[in-house]
Amino acid sequence: MSEKKFMDKCFICDGQFQMGPHVYDGRYIKSYNISVCMSCYEGNWDGWAPPYEQRLIDHLKEKGLPIPSRNAKDLLPRE
Repeated sequence: MSEKKFMDKCFICDGQFQMGPHVYDGRYIKSYNISVCMSCYEGNWDGWAPPYEQRLIDHLKEKGLPIPSRNAKDLLPRE
């Protein structure tokens, strides 16, 4: 019996990644209410790169979520 793959779309790069069963190639970030692929997650370990900030801020405002304080590198924190 084959198991159906569950695919999700990365909020950052718009690419698709598998989120089960048995393979989890992304992360859900509760504070932003987004899912991202592992490449984008790991590539922004020190905070979200400036090209993604406005998209994230617009999303947070649309969802009524708080905009987090910037970290020591003056970037939006990853989580």
